[in-house]
Amino acid sequence: MKKNTSLSVISTILFLIGIIAAFFGFQNQGNLPLSYILLGVSIIYLLSGWYIFKGYHPEGHPLLLFLMGYLYASVFMAFTFVTAGWSMANTFIAVAIAWAVIQIVMVSVIKKKLSREGFMQFLIEGILMLAMTIAILMHVLK
Repeated sequence: MKKNTSLSVISTILFLIGIIAAFFGFQNQGNLPLSYILLGVSIIYLLSGWYIFKGYHPEGHPLLLFLMGYLYASVFMAFTFVTAGWSMANTFIAVAIAWAVIQIVMVSVIKKKLSREGFMQFLIEGILMLAMTIAILMHVLK
């Protein structure tokens, strides 16, 4: 199981861009450039998550990797709604907790098929998304 380093770096950079934009977007709600960055990250994960995640799990079935991309896209879309201040942001951020938990459970289930680095990367990203989602939800419901 040889890890594709370039795809792994692309995926990590994409995730970092998304999580940083979500953090600053949460701090500066209504910021349209950050909303568009988050929307772009969501679209990239949705359309090419099946390919990008081959950097973490080279032998992964495309349907599984597409599902992971869908879950990432969904969480980042929830961040987009909160950052932009669009209606239904509260609903999307509440459901994003379930998406992040599902992603963490899926990674735990396929742990034996993942390389150690891929498992840790998926797990850390899932926990970061879950923590960010919970923090935003707590602030929104306050």
